[in-house]
Amino acid sequence: MIGEALSQIGMTGNEIKVYLALLKSWQLSVNEIGTRSGLHRQVCYDALERLLEKGFATYAVQNSKKFFRALEPEKLLDYLDTKKELVKQAMPELSRIAALPKEETGVEVMKGKNVVKAILRDVIKSLGEKRGEVLMLGVDEEKFEEEDRIAIMQYIGQLKKLKLKERLIARQGAKVYFEGSQSDYRLIKPEFFNPNPIYVYGEKIVQVIWGNPVTAVVITNKAVNDAYRKYFEMLWKQAKK
Repeated sequence: MIGEALSQIGMTGNEIKVYLALLKSWQLSVNEIGTRSGLHRQVCYDALERLLEKGFATYAVQNSKKFFRALEPEKLLDYLDTKKELVKQAMPELSRIAALPKEETGVEVMKGKNVVKAILRDVIKSLGEKRGEVLMLGVDEEKFEEEDRIAIMQYIGQLKKLKLKERLIARQGAKVYFEGSQSDYRLIKPEFFNPNPIYVYGEKIVQVIWGNPVTAVVITNKAVNDAYRKYFEMLWKQAKK
């Protein structure tokens, strides 16, 4: 437990051994530290140098020879308070940096059995915050039910509860649709239908690729999102009500 506590305040394994060897004695020379810690002389010098830099050790010169002492355990708390105060002083600048514009484009790849659930949760979160709508291309509800029926039903329930909307372009001849004012479908001919669905919402584009494992590519970029919205609207006008 002692070693773990000291490591949490920034000591390495060798530094801990040296510090504890010093703590057990009033003061020690490098050779004595090596004997008591089991570390090579040069390793002791390196550890001592870092302990001195961090303020965990001091030294005194007696008869032209250095003797090292450990920082009293009680003063470790003072050390932590000092570090905390430094972070507080830097906080305004850190907050300013955090508020700087982020990268315009983000790309993330998701894989596994929970991909659909993660996407649907993100859609609800995004729409709930901005009150927009989700646009979907290549929708085959039968496939979604097969993949994760529970997640789909929870998603539909959330759309209804929060009075959110989705517009979907599906395939003519499909057998499964979700009834309700939350979902508005239009249909295109099977030969023009892309079976891998695309979500357009917020500033994101999500391309789902059915397979083993299910894969989703998430692109966050306003310009790309706008382009897909225009593409969707073009198909929406041409699709059958």
